[in-house]
Amino acid sequence: MFMLKEFRVQGYRGFKDEIVWSFVPAGDYSFTPYAVSETGLIKSGIVFGKNGSGKSNLGYALFDIINHLADGVEKDEDYYDNFAYANHADGLVKFSYLFLFEGQELEYKYSKTRGGLLSSEELTYAGQLIFKRSDQAPLYLAEFNLSEKARTDLDQGVNSFSIVSYLLSSQPLPKGHYLLSLEKFVRGMLWCENLDIRSYMGTKTPREKVSSFIVENGLIGEFQRYIKTVSDQDYTLESATIGNEQHLFCLMDGEVIPFLMIASTGTRALMHFFYWMKQIERQEVSFIYIDEFDAFYHFALSKAVCRELFSLKVQAFLSSHNTALMTNDLLRPDCYFVIDGKSVKSLPQLTAKDLKWGHNLEGLYRGGAFSA
Repeated sequence: MFMLKEFRVQGYRGFKDEIVWSFVPAGDYSFTPYAVSETGLIKSGIVFGKNGSGKSNLGYALFDIINHLADGVEKDEDYYDNFAYANHADGLVKFSYLFLFEGQELEYKYSKTRGGLLSSEELTYAGQLIFKRSDQAPLYLAEFNLSEKARTDLDQGVNSFSIVSYLLSSQPLPKGHYLLSLEKFVRGMLWCENLDIRSYMGTKTPREKVSSFIVENGLIGEFQRYIKTVSDQDYTLESATIGNEQHLFCLMDGEVIPFLMIASTGTRALMHFFYWMKQIERQEVSFIYIDEFDAFYHFALSKAVCRELFSLKVQAFLSSHNTALMTNDLLRPDCYFVIDGKSVKSLPQLTAKDLKWGHNLEGLYRGGAFSA
């Protein structure tokens, strides 16, 4: 299994100083075991913080890696607008990803200019420096046998392409090689904004009408049961073809009505969530970050949706203002993170209290018990 263990970023948008987000458990808890993977790393979590604290920027920064390591995925064309912190000394934005792969650590570090060009790049695996390159120093490359011309091209092409990408495209790597696993993880990353199917980055997902997707894939019955389970709404749904498109209809008091005409904003959001859950299962998603995921959900519904998402075998993280989600029956304390623009820490890192099952985490948070 390939998982993200730690992420660091400095000089990105509002982050002047280095922000460190660790996925190493900060406590020994026996409850909600699904929140931690068999590798011992945190698999699921929620990020809280005031408006302007950096919740959205944290997720966006973490997904910078897809821009130069993942071809064929969805990217934000305006990603590098307002990319660097305005008054940062050297104008560089620095990123560091620490992964765990088969018991070994893989650390991938790089920096980019304000325009998004690579300025430096470095990779270490199992304690061995594999390569290192920067604007100021010649290329160091171990393990791979490249011709002098290839080395020269790499050394002179600092801003043109990634060494990781070059090695992936030019070297015959054996199945299970750490670079192939890194590529698969990055290509499987998915960021989306409040579950809107039009606003996402990462793993390529067909742009299609959600209702048509449900009908054409024979998911009407499953969608009905899902809506009933998470929101206790009972619908009788059926399909019909209008023109060349399949549409979803609802049977109400003997009348057949287009489902989207009677679905509330919250129910539409649930529909989008159902769609994303299916895409996550089909696309082999590795890491997901949903920004403002519960913007249209009642707090009880948000909790039910979280349980569905956290049951998947992917690293799944959300940002939210809904402190009602901060409960021990949903996640353990070290799976709740607070960001304040200068740091992102889990609840046990923000208090001297020995947090137990019986603690009211939301009450403690609202009462100011967790401070950096």
